[in-house]
This record gives sequence, C-alpha cells and structure tokens, in this order.
Amino acid sequence: MLTGSYFNTVDSKGRAFVPTKLRYGLEERVWLAIGLDACIYVMAQDKWNDFLAEYITPLSLKDGAGRKLQRQILGNSREVEIDGHGRINIPPDYLAYAGIEKDIVFVGVGDRIELWDKKAYDVEMDPKTLNLSALILEVANHNEL
Repeated sequence: MLTGSYFNTVDSKGRAFVPTKLRYGLEERVWLAIGLDACIYVMAQDKWNDFLAEYITPLSLKDGAGRKLQRQILGNSREVEIDGHGRINIPPDYLAYAGIEKDIVFVGVGDRIELWDKKAYDVEMDPKTLNLSALILEVANHNEL
C-alpha cells in the first residue's frame, strides 16, 4: 500500500525523483494519467489494469459522457520508466495540467501515487478549511446509495 506525502522538485527536463518509500510499491515501468483533481496519477501495471477494468472499460459507447471520460483518461495516459536514478520523466503537458512548475508533492493514496503542485496541494489539504468529519459523513452517505 502506497502511503505518505513527500516533497521534491522537478528539474528543467521534467524529471523528478520518486521517493524511495513509494518506489517499493512500483515496478520499473509505471503508468501516468491525468487525475480527477488537478494532479497526475502514477500507477503500477496491475493497479492500472484494475483501474481501467473498474472505471473505464465498462463504459458504454452509447453513453456520451462515458466516451469523453474514456478519451480523456486513455488519451492522456502514458507508460514511463523509472530510470536507474529513481526518477520519472513527467511530460510537459502533464506538468501543465497539474500546474506543476518546480515544487512537487508525491502522495501515496493506497493503490496509486498522486503528483501535485505543492501550492495547489497546500490549498487542497489546508487543515484550516479541511473538515474531516464532514468528509467522512459525505463519503458514508455516498457509499450508502
């Protein structure tokens, strides 16, 4: 299970070191995809396959929103290599999507890693505005449906 938050930087070539503790849950090659929030997902092959099987491939061609979601996720996903130095090369369009310029946060979220621009992550997870009790109730109510 991938857990923890780690701060790093992206170099001028779009490379960032994957924290050692997160690399243990990955293989030499990983999948990058745009995230549902302003982040980038990083997944091992088996988790990528699980994600596709649960959320993307079952969508019907009859459903316009489903087709758009498939295009967005599959059309914006790439397999990349973790190099011998433990770095991944993040393509410029992914960096732009997530608003990442220099400072980056690697967040272990169970079956995936999320890459965030540090400033955006700080806003998203600001303890002054993040209400965990309300989030738990919202998730619980959603899962009861």
